[in-house]
Amino acid sequence: MVKWITVLVVEPGKAPDLREMPNNLKAFELTIGGYLEIVESVHPDCSIIYNGNYPLGQKPSKRGDIEGTFIIVRVNPPEPVSLNQVDIDILSEVYK
Repeated sequence: MVKWITVLVVEPGKAPDLREMPNNLKAFELTIGGYLEIVESVHPDCSIIYNGNYPLGQKPSKRGDIEGTFIIVRVNPPEPVSLNQVDIDILSEVYK
């Protein structure tokens, strides 16, 4: 497993922020402020890690569909990996 990955962190009222973070559950939980839930993003092979205290009714297609802070990662089953530049460009626009 890769120890650090490049992700987008989206906090309420802020633009998506590109960050390097440890690739482990504890780091993800601390970043989102709760227990982890995962859902597919609108971009292939990428997922959103969000706070499960705020359930989603559908696959989120824009920032307003998700409450609280969330993380966007690329997934190379079974684990999260770094986003590539195309992912970053597309997802930064979709979830701004």
